[in-house]
Amino acid sequence: MKKIITIIIVVLVVLGLGYYLFKISPDQTQQSTSTAYNAAINTSSIKAISSPPDFDPSIDNYQGDAKAKNVFIEYADYECPACASYSDMLKQVPTTFKNTVFVFRYFPLTQIHPNSVESALAAEAAGAQGKYWEMHDLLFKNQVDWQSLGDPIDVFVQYAQTVGVSNINQFKSDITSKKYLSKIQTDSDQALGLNLSGTPSFLFNGHTLQNADIAGMEKQSQAFYIK
Repeated sequence: MKKIITIIIVVLVVLGLGYYLFKISPDQTQQSTSTAYNAAINTSSIKAISSPPDFDPSIDNYQGDAKAKNVFIEYADYECPACASYSDMLKQVPTTFKNTVFVFRYFPLTQIHPNSVESALAAEAAGAQGKYWEMHDLLFKNQVDWQSLGDPIDVFVQYAQTVGVSNINQFKSDITSKKYLSKIQTDSDQALGLNLSGTPSFLFNGHTLQNADIAGMEKQSQAFYIK
């Protein structure tokens, strides 16, 4: 009799454990997916730098004249609400700032934004097919729709289709393989090396600008203009 009771207890424990694992596994899987992307960024080896590396049109994502004498750099995170609020305004930089190119670099806040790296990878994957700025704008515009997802890759695929990325399989593969992680790592190293306080952070010809509206930042930049 005792043997039968023991067997029943073991069966109940196994069933209970199985149910528990079934209930928690989807969330754990989603969490581990987003964590894996962020964990791929190394933030432990920080080398202090006094100014950002020079603008390189062959590497940087930029808007405006690549031959402009002045360089306005934003370090940002696609999951940062403040960055999203600045996004439309910053489109005015190449026209409001004289002889200036606008450069967007990544500063993923991996400790607080679980999808910061994956969204940057999505932008780069779209950029590889000529749709960088279209994806850039859509990520910021629809930020609230994907920022809390365990793994937003299906949403990013929808965005890619919307903006006209031609090879969706390649786009998806570029994200999951982390093909363009080195670009994001390089930008992150710069931001950390500059000891930037957060996102968005703005620099004009290597000089930090205080966050303000476009006119306010243009006024601040006057002292650093190259004519």
